[in-house]
Amino acid sequence: MLELSMKQFKNTVPLMVSLKNEALRERHWNQLMEKTGQYFDMAPARFTLENMFAMKLHEYQDIAEQILNNAIKELAIERGVKAVEDTWANMTFKVHRHYKGTEDRGYTLGSVEEIVVTLEDNAMNLQSMGASQFIGPFLETVNKWERLLSLIGEIIDEWQVVQRKWLYLEGIFIGGDIRAQLPDEAKKFDDIDKAYRRIMVDCAKNPLVVPLCSVPGRLPEIQGLGLGLENCQKSLNEYLESKRRIFPRFYFISTDELLSILGSSDPSAVQNHIIKMYDNIKSLRFSKDNSDQPIVTAMISSEGEVMEFRHSVRAKGRVENWMCDVLDEMRRSNRFITKRAIYDFGTDLEITRPDWMMNYQGMVGLAASLVWWTAEVEEAFDQATNHHNLRAMKDFLEKQNHQIEELVIKVRSNLTRNDRLKFKTITTIDVHARDIIEAFVRDNILDASEFSWESQLRFYWLKLYDNLYVIQCSGQFEYGYEYMGLNGRLVITPLTDRIYLTITQALLMNLGGAPAGPAGTGKTETTKDLAKAMALLCVVTNCGEGMDFRAVGTILSGLAQCGAWGCFDEFNRIDISVLSVISTQLQTIRNGLIRKLDRIIFEGGDIKLDRKVGVFVTMNPGYAGRTELPESVKALFRPVTCIKPDLELICLISLFSDGFLTAKVLAKKMTVLYKLAEEQLSKQCHYDWGLRSLNSVLRMAGVMKRASEDLPEAVVLMRVLRDMNFPKFVFEDVPLFLGLIKDLFPGIDCPRIGYPDFNAAVRHTLVADGYVLLADQVRHTLKMIILPFFHFSFEKKMIKILISFNYLSCAKLLTDTFEEVLSHVNSLTLQHSLKKTDKTATSNSFEAATNTAIFTETVRPTRILSRTPQFRVMSVSDHGQVVALGIL
Repeated sequence: MLELSMKQFKNTVPLMVSLKNEALRERHWNQLMEKTGQYFDMAPARFTLENMFAMKLHEYQDIAEQILNNAIKELAIERGVKAVEDTWANMTFKVHRHYKGTEDRGYTLGSVEEIVVTLEDNAMNLQSMGASQFIGPFLETVNKWERLLSLIGEIIDEWQVVQRKWLYLEGIFIGGDIRAQLPDEAKKFDDIDKAYRRIMVDCAKNPLVVPLCSVPGRLPEIQGLGLGLENCQKSLNEYLESKRRIFPRFYFISTDELLSILGSSDPSAVQNHIIKMYDNIKSLRFSKDNSDQPIVTAMISSEGEVMEFRHSVRAKGRVENWMCDVLDEMRRSNRFITKRAIYDFGTDLEITRPDWMMNYQGMVGLAASLVWWTAEVEEAFDQATNHHNLRAMKDFLEKQNHQIEELVIKVRSNLTRNDRLKFKTITTIDVHARDIIEAFVRDNILDASEFSWESQLRFYWLKLYDNLYVIQCSGQFEYGYEYMGLNGRLVITPLTDRIYLTITQALLMNLGGAPAGPAGTGKTETTKDLAKAMALLCVVTNCGEGMDFRAVGTILSGLAQCGAWGCFDEFNRIDISVLSVISTQLQTIRNGLIRKLDRIIFEGGDIKLDRKVGVFVTMNPGYAGRTELPESVKALFRPVTCIKPDLELICLISLFSDGFLTAKVLAKKMTVLYKLAEEQLSKQCHYDWGLRSLNSVLRMAGVMKRASEDLPEAVVLMRVLRDMNFPKFVFEDVPLFLGLIKDLFPGIDCPRIGYPDFNAAVRHTLVADGYVLLADQVRHTLKMIILPFFHFSFEKKMIKILISFNYLSCAKLLTDTFEEVLSHVNSLTLQHSLKKTDKTATSNSFEAATNTAIFTETVRPTRILSRTPQFRVMSVSDHGQVVALGIL
């Protein structure tokens, strides 16, 4: 019997030890007594070992162990809940002082990222606890914290949204002139502003998260503020929309830019944004009238060309109203000047054509010249058909050649930059016009009804309408009179003519055009060039995956109301679901054009419809990230394929317009060189043998031609081809390329341009900083500075070029040295940032050098492009000298 008792005692001891676990609570002891039927007094004074033995727990060991295991699991939940409580007991919001100018505007909520991360983590833990079978004793507590954390999360989300809206509208309604134009909304915002600032004061006084968010009605209060701000925002958007509908070109600037215009009483506030509302227009010219009121007297292009208004426009009252007056006066003045230019050319027979062009703006002279060219061609047809003068077209061809010779002589003379641009543009178009007449003579075209003539872009001043019209085949289009300054024209090739014809016939059927083809074939530029020919504003939009139907709808609304053309570049990058909605928007505009409506319902609003509107898209099929257009979109555009531009013809006309008399031979050599280089040189990702690279060479050739008039034309072109391409080659390709140039330009020795002052400054800096002086260092330093200027062709001047040199200290380079280097490049600004390095470094550091140049190019108001090429050492000789540089 004693032995049995000892065995039972021995078996009970481990259980007794386990029952000492801290996880056991009073509820667990009660549960144990209930299940075993053994009741005992838990008071410490009476709970003795004898009582424990009397319970005979060895008979209920399984029950006791189960209760113990449950208690341990519940303890983990209890500790988890306690950790959540401790965490949020000390969690606080970050607040910052907020100033508007110098005015103290209270506080703003700081970063809540840490709070949100903790909240999400704790919410996940509470959710896991709630799913446990041991949650029973803590169910109410866990549910309470889940509700509280959910409330805190909602409040934080709403708070952040409200603060963003409040900060945005604060900049508009507090201290701005916009208050006077929206007094009701300003009053509503003032009430919201007071309530929000009061909440922020409370937060600053007691930033603890739980007490602040647990205030009864806190979430509805913040939601109410958000709703009020949303109503203010809606009223503001309706106000801005009303302004945009009065002057639709406000659609082409951002909301912030429009607010900066509307919120200022100074009429000159529009100056910073004019270039986005007009093509190539830099500013308006303001002055004062006799009553000291501001008036607009002229438009100034980006090149500085001025178009005087026939009647000045008073810049008084609402900005959208007088901006409409400015637009109307621009068109009226342009029409008047164009009509006068056409009349003067026909009546003043003593003045030469170049001298006549000097009296007018570039686009005016070009339009008037094309009107007279069209009239003279049809006169030649009339002479051949009705008067049997079969030599009429040949005689006109001789006249054309004589006129082009006059222009070339004028281009080669001492002209201002703007006059040279003017004559270069007119020469480019005249050469194409001459080529048309040559084709007529060659093919014996003697009737004006022939398709060869009908398919050309022809300009007529129709007396019936007393207006200028552009006609191609059966399409007749009113000239737009949009002043664009001296933004140039493209070289017209057979591909260009085909795109022109496709677009004009598509417009005739109230459709759009869709040029498609590889990059660099002139799809976008040709569309823009046709808009220039018709004097219409063309807004280019670069499409991407992030564009939605609302953004496209806003642009389409602006285009439809102001009668501009829109070119959506790489249209097939837009998501296919968005394209389906866009097709509905386009169909709405087309239906209005077909029915010849003056107003249409577009995106829920009633807008006016200008029949000059045109929508075009360009696509790069087969490229990564492109989608197939839905059939509903395809049906709204007429496709045209752009495979390969006629490079030789483009080179020929460009060189000819720059005054190269041997342009035909040189153009052939250029295109052959690029073709052979593409075939024979290695394939590098930074090599470009396409139209863009060729165009940069042509531009620089014109600059060098005028800077080196005493040199033969072949030498000038050879130097440009060598200097613009040589720095980008890897070492193995250098002798191959130089060999190709020598074969194409045999017997020509073209010495390199020297920069003695610059080289001396580099040598002085290297020696002063303790570097080993090597000849190649000086040469490649010069190359790295000049390379960006020659390698990229920019339509407009660069705004900024930032070049950083690592491992090479040249901080003491002289300013006049840079000016000498830049003398060959117009409109460029160089800002050099030179980093100081360890003086003990040697030229071998070049192996690790990486030099980065950042370019920003202003091409058009709607297109801001950036390129970031990297210059790396491609080869280093055994002596540590840099042998060749490349671009990555």
